[in-house]
Amino acid sequence: MAGHQVVLMWSICLAITLFFVLEIIQTRRNWTILVPRKYEVGRIEKSCEAMFALCALLIPATIGLLTWLRDKAGPGSYTIPLCFALVYFVAMIIFTAHIRFNFLWRFDTEFGVSSQKNMRFAYWLTCATGGIVFGLILVSIPVLELGFGWLKMKETQLPSTPVNVICTYKPADVVPPPQPTPCKRVSHHRHKPRWCPCTPSS
Repeated sequence: MAGHQVVLMWSICLAITLFFVLEIIQTRRNWTILVPRKYEVGRIEKSCEAMFALCALLIPATIGLLTWLRDKAGPGSYTIPLCFALVYFVAMIIFTAHIRFNFLWRFDTEFGVSSQKNMRFAYWLTCATGGIVFGLILVSIPVLELGFGWLKMKETQLPSTPVNVICTYKPADVVPPPQPTPCKRVSHHRHKPRWCPCTPSS
């Protein structure tokens, strides 16, 4: 069963990657326009900063999910889509850094994009949208496996060695009961004495 899961995961990841590459190849055909399309530099800089923030969130989340599943479920086929997604996100943050700190610095306020001019930006748009979407799809595969019960968690094993527990009991100090107060002979008449009720009369 594990071998079939590995083959299935590799097939899904390779199919998504192939579709992603085909989308990138189709980029130049989609930008066959006569007049270059204008873009503002400030607007694209904000888009790059948003991409930085998104990748900075997705990369640690993917690594955290990978380490958590490896600790709770052990090695499995779920590592394949998570590693592919991690590669997508790292490639996106590198490509975004190139656009932000290399490509945009050549322009002052705006630049034009067509099939014959500044196609790096067009490829970045395709990679940004496709990389984020396909990366999230790959991350969701092990989460769905966990939700449907296809991915089993490891059973926690109790320690095999018995644990000896020694209890010590110290009895409390016994307090002796209080001594009764001795009765005294009382007399209400000077000629006829009267005994205390706790002492039997003679």
